[in-house]
Amino acid sequence: MPPQGSPASAYANQALATQIIQLPAGSVPASAASASGSSGLGVAGSATGGGSGPGQRGRAHEEFVPANDTERELREAADAGNTDIFLSTLLLANVLVPVAHHSRPGSAPGESGFAFQPEEVGGEKFLIVFTSKDRLSEHFGEPTRTVGVRFYELIRNWPDPDWSFAVNPGTPVGAKYPGAQIIALANWATEAGLGADPIDGPSAEETAEPVPAPEPASDETQHATVMQKTIAAEQVDYYLERGYDRVAGFVHRASEVEHLRTPAELFSALGLYYDSSPFQPDAKEAFVLRWPAFRPSLYRIPYGGQNEQALRAMDGWVIERPPFRGNGFAPGEGRDVIAEFKVDSVRLPHGAQLWRIDADGNERMLAIFDADGPLWRRVGEQ
Repeated sequence: MPPQGSPASAYANQALATQIIQLPAGSVPASAASASGSSGLGVAGSATGGGSGPGQRGRAHEEFVPANDTERELREAADAGNTDIFLSTLLLANVLVPVAHHSRPGSAPGESGFAFQPEEVGGEKFLIVFTSKDRLSEHFGEPTRTVGVRFYELIRNWPDPDWSFAVNPGTPVGAKYPGAQIIALANWATEAGLGADPIDGPSAEETAEPVPAPEPASDETQHATVMQKTIAAEQVDYYLERGYDRVAGFVHRASEVEHLRTPAELFSALGLYYDSSPFQPDAKEAFVLRWPAFRPSLYRIPYGGQNEQALRAMDGWVIERPPFRGNGFAPGEGRDVIAEFKVDSVRLPHGAQLWRIDADGNERMLAIFDADGPLWRRVGEQ
C-alpha cells in the first residue's frame, strides 16, 4: 500500500505543490491494490480494486457528481486505475471523521478525550470517513457529528490495527483497506515528512463543531528519527575494539521499541527467534545501537516474502528466511505493531550509542561513537 520497491526515490521525489504526492509508477503492492475486495460497504472505484459489479459501478459512476476538487481527482485516478495517484490524493485530503457522542468537544484524533465512532459490517469493525458533506449525508441520511482533519493526521493516530478503513463507501471514489496497511501507510507518510510542515489548502468541512486549527510542528519533528538495531553479543567487541562504524539489515524506530524492556521481550517482538539465531529466549543481556537517521531515504520498507512467489505477490524487493513477513512490520510473536526498515551498510553518525539491556529491564549506555577516530569511547572514558 505505501510506496515500496524504491521508497528512497519516493521520499526524494515527493512533490506537494499540486497537492498530490508524485509516487513512482507501480509503487503500491498488488496486495494493497486489491485490498478493497467486497463487503456490505459496497465500495467501488477501479483504482482500489474490488467493489461493486460492473453494472452497479457503471450506474453509480454516471450519476456521481464530485463535491470538490479532491473527489474529482479521486474519480480521475479511479477511472485510470491508478492506485498511486488515488492514495497520494487521499493522503493530503481533508476528511470528515464521525465522532462518538461521548467524545470531548473540540478534540481531534490523537488528543485526550477524543473518541471515534466505528461501524460494524459483516462482523468487521470499520472506521469510515468522507471527503465531503455530500458523501457523509448519502451514507448516514441524518445529521452526524464529525470532525475535519487531514487524512495523514488521521492515520498517524490510527486507533486499532484490527479496525479496517473505508472512505466514501458505495461511491466511485470509495476504497477500503485493512488496518495494518493503513498503519504501514502512516509509517511511510511520517518518513516522507508529511505533517512536519503545514500544507496550504482549504480547511475541512465540519458538520457539528469547528475544525481545530492545525498545531505548529513540534521541536521533535524538526530532528532526525532515532533508529535502533539489535546486535548479537558476539558483535559488540567488533564495534568497541575495532572501531566498526557501520550498520546493516533490519532496523526499527527507537520510539516504537522503547517499551520492550528485557532481552526476551525485545527478541520476541522483533521476530529474532529463527533457526541458528544468536538471540535466545533465556538471554541475560541484549545489545542495541541507537543513532539519528539523518537520511531517511536510506531506510527502505522491506516489502517482499520468503520466496519468489511471495515476492511477486507483494510486488516487493526482499526475500528473507522465516519468520520474515515482507509486509513492512517486524514478525513478532505478540500483538506489538512495529514498523521495520532495511538498510544497506551505512556509516553510523557521530554520537551514535551502544546500549546494554539486562533481564531485569535495566539499560546502560556502554559507548558513544566518535567519528573523528573513528572509535567508540566507552562511557566514563576520558
